[in-house]
Amino acid sequence: MNKNHTLPRLILLLGDLVAIILFVYIGQQDHNTTNINNPILGLLQASFPFLITWIIVAFIVRAYPSSQNITIRRLLVRGLNAWLIAAPLGLMLRAFLLERGGIPAIFMLLTLLVAGAFILIWRLLFGLIWQGIQARDKD
Repeated sequence: MNKNHTLPRLILLLGDLVAIILFVYIGQQDHNTTNINNPILGLLQASFPFLITWIIVAFIVRAYPSSQNITIRRLLVRGLNAWLIAAPLGLMLRAFLLERGGIPAIFMLLTLLVAGAFILIWRLLFGLIWQGIQARDKD
């Protein structure tokens, strides 16, 4: 695959992962659950269930369109579809890894809404920038 076709997908993936990590970071700060001894490792461990399910689901549902097919609508719809599947799976994986019997409904709702909003906002910004680059390249 051509580097020009891979780079937008890679940037989009990295931005999605940062959006998810940001959600977890804010949650850790809000609930005072940051690992004092190693905050970065603690953040990555807490993010892992969401990151792994996102990566798998996003590729299955084709959340990363080719550079020729990038539109804001496509980015948002595919991102939302992926998150609506990946978030519950990530929450279930998290509960399993932490040996918890269930997932509080409010946690499920906030995860879906807040982290989903972070992903969609990032994807909207990416789409706007991509459109600007494409328009400039056509001139």
